[in-house]
Amino acid sequence: MGSYYLSEAGYKKLGEEIERIDKLIKGEIAREIAAAAAHGDLKENGEYLAAKEKQTYYGNKLRQLQQRFAGANVVRREELLPADTVTFGKRVTIKNLATGSDRTCIILGEGETDPDRGVIAYQSPLARALIGRKRGETVDVELPRGLTKFEILDVDFCEEFKE
Repeated sequence: MGSYYLSEAGYKKLGEEIERIDKLIKGEIAREIAAAAAHGDLKENGEYLAAKEKQTYYGNKLRQLQQRFAGANVVRREELLPADTVTFGKRVTIKNLATGSDRTCIILGEGETDPDRGVIAYQSPLARALIGRKRGETVDVELPRGLTKFEILDVDFCEEFKE
């Protein structure tokens, strides 16, 4: 079993998702299976087969989430020091030195990512290249579109870790 790092909010959200899927499997999907089974011959019953497929899909998803939950390490603010170093839980503003464009990203755990908000996983190539660096440093990052050089303009705690 792997080890996963999450913020407290991410850990809580993961627990809520596990609970939601568990209720879905035991409630709605179980009712769908029972209703479809009541129609008779299960070998040629499309509704039954679809409901069983849905049950299998959500059962697999539930097991994956439970495994992540069991291996979760909730990261606390005091673990993210020094404050001026890029770590999990930091908001980092970087400048693409080739284009001159700025970008702000927040480094959090798998399952907490949100591209629309600029939240990236700590395992992503960009986050791995930034972690351990400080404001003013430049880093070369191997991205899918090629090697890109960034300058770190600012490092701060993200909202989940503000005092």
